[in-house]
Amino acid sequence: MKLEKYNKKRNFSSTNEPFGEVENGTGGRFVVQYHEARAKHYDFRLEHDGVLLSWAVPKGFSYDLDVKRLAVQVEDHPLDYINFEGVIPKGNYGAGTVQIFDKGEYESLYDMDYALKKGHLVFILHGEKLKGKWSLLKTDEKNWLLMKLKDEFKSENLELKPPKNPFKKCDVMLATLVKSVPKGSDYAFEIKYDGYRILAFGEKGAVKLLTRNGKDYTKKFSKCVKELEILAKKYTFVLDGEMVAFDKNGRSGFGLLQEEIKKNGNIYYQIFDILAFQGEDLRGKTLLQRKKVLKNLINGDFLLYSDYVLGHGKEVFEFAKQNNLEGVIAKKIDSQYTGQRDENWLKIKCRHRQEFVVVGYTVTDKNPTLSALVLGVFEKGKLLYVGKVGTGFDDKKRVEIQKKLSKITKKTPNFKLKGVIWTRPEIVVEIEYAELTKGKILRQPSFIGIREDKKPQDVHLEIEND
Repeated sequence: MKLEKYNKKRNFSSTNEPFGEVENGTGGRFVVQYHEARAKHYDFRLEHDGVLLSWAVPKGFSYDLDVKRLAVQVEDHPLDYINFEGVIPKGNYGAGTVQIFDKGEYESLYDMDYALKKGHLVFILHGEKLKGKWSLLKTDEKNWLLMKLKDEFKSENLELKPPKNPFKKCDVMLATLVKSVPKGSDYAFEIKYDGYRILAFGEKGAVKLLTRNGKDYTKKFSKCVKELEILAKKYTFVLDGEMVAFDKNGRSGFGLLQEEIKKNGNIYYQIFDILAFQGEDLRGKTLLQRKKVLKNLINGDFLLYSDYVLGHGKEVFEFAKQNNLEGVIAKKIDSQYTGQRDENWLKIKCRHRQEFVVVGYTVTDKNPTLSALVLGVFEKGKLLYVGKVGTGFDDKKRVEIQKKLSKITKKTPNFKLKGVIWTRPEIVVEIEYAELTKGKILRQPSFIGIREDKKPQDVHLEIEND
């Protein structure tokens, strides 16, 4: 079998390379791939007789007629490899990045079978970078010499240009709140994390972290940024995930995250999606296709891959409840990344929790600095009162919040309530609560933290869909 050696060298449950099957190709195609493996090199492949004849060219191509480059013949590759780009995971044969350098059509000046038997190929390349007449001359069992032959084609620059990200900003995908766990194997279930939603843009060694409303948080997460910068020296990417801090039991907590930010402590980037890689926009691919690219990319102490379970949503949710986690996200495995809130992504919470807007506060003799926060949400552009929260603060937090609120006080009341110091609706807080009354008032609310990454106008009352 022509591709027996190719298949034998690869573990297809681990690598994302195409499985080797001989096909009836159109003939006459070529590809050159830059392969950043243990030893960096270029792979030159010519389509012939249902496979890609392949050579590793350590120093690449040269238009200098006096330069002969070593080309080591390797195992034949399947035709699907002509479009392959990505990261071959560590531990696999050829582990490293594969990136297409050039591809196009070629024409052999002699019968290919005869030329292969004689060990001398002469062909014309019609690529974007590589053009004109070339020769491959066999010197022993596996080594060949690649050289440019005289014609009108010349090139001054054959360097591989690093790709750029296809976009600089985008809207994040949001999940719809539902009451029950969806059934079926067409959902991938992930743990819901409690932190800051962050998009990471990496390119040419530089990294930028943006919140869902476009705030630059790059300086807040220095340890994660250092590891992302190492990644960005090799690849270009756009990642989606959550910045989180964990307690001793492995639970993420927003309050804990805020404390870790203040002391530049251990914060982790829990990455659950990849929107672009090596210049390609991946948002149109399915969730599982994106996950496969992401899993092969993530590596580091503070960069964590967010894994998933196919089906078994009930069991995943029970695990989340038993371990006092926030909840579960269910994602349709064939869903594209639309950057909207829709029913392709669903969230099921173990506890009621969401963001609210602070519209005022109260004081008492017992708590003269701050006793309770008056809360609201925006519905159709208007503020809706949802209650007060007076627990979840320590004395230090009360002083910190009151200091912020004192800068945005106003005389005009937001609602018909007495004894309230009113504020402009500019501060967003996260609240945990038991339930909503029929009048949409919070029962047993508790303060979790201030959400600087959320816009007040985007805060709406989340009602669970059936």
